[in-house]
Amino acid sequence: MQMFNPVPAWALCPCIENAKDAGEMVRSLVGGFELIVNLLKSTNNEVLASICAAIAKIAKDKENLAILTDHGVVPLLAKLTNKTDDRLRRHLAEAICHCCMWGTNRASFGDAGAVAPLATYLMSNDKAVHQSTAMALYQLSKEPNNCITMHQKGVVKPLIHFMGSDDEMLQEATAGCVRNIRTLCLANRQAQDQ
Repeated sequence: MQMFNPVPAWALCPCIENAKDAGEMVRSLVGGFELIVNLLKSTNNEVLASICAAIAKIAKDKENLAILTDHGVVPLLAKLTNKTDDRLRRHLAEAICHCCMWGTNRASFGDAGAVAPLATYLMSNDKAVHQSTAMALYQLSKEPNNCITMHQKGVVKPLIHFMGSDDEMLQEATAGCVRNIRTLCLANRQAQDQ
């Protein structure tokens, strides 16, 4: 794969975030979606982090998210979840969070094996990784099979710890995730008792 300078992708993020018609602007970039998704095959963590950050912004628009999904963004993001670079993890978790908002993407992330590695991100020392991971896990927890994986990987204890954070977004995401896991556990217990 040819060398790619990640600076333009980082520069895209504030443009997408602040543009009046950002969704339409991104769709007007002919071949842009294919290029962005293909860059997820890079081996350079800085390139991957910048592309994940751009995808997180692009995916906020439903039409763009549908196009990203059609280009196979879910399995490519899932393949990156075993990375250990915290900057990449932060933006990857954020991209996964926003990509969960379309169709069966939540289940597809689970099927692609993204949930278990994401759970390990909670052990990071980086607070930004905690926030984006909690948000991604909350979105993923809306799919019952993902809740089972999360419970098996022991996410409840660290999530409960993060509920005491000063960061309101982190508090809400962790509380929502724990609620979804507990709801599924209680439903399973009630079904077994009958």
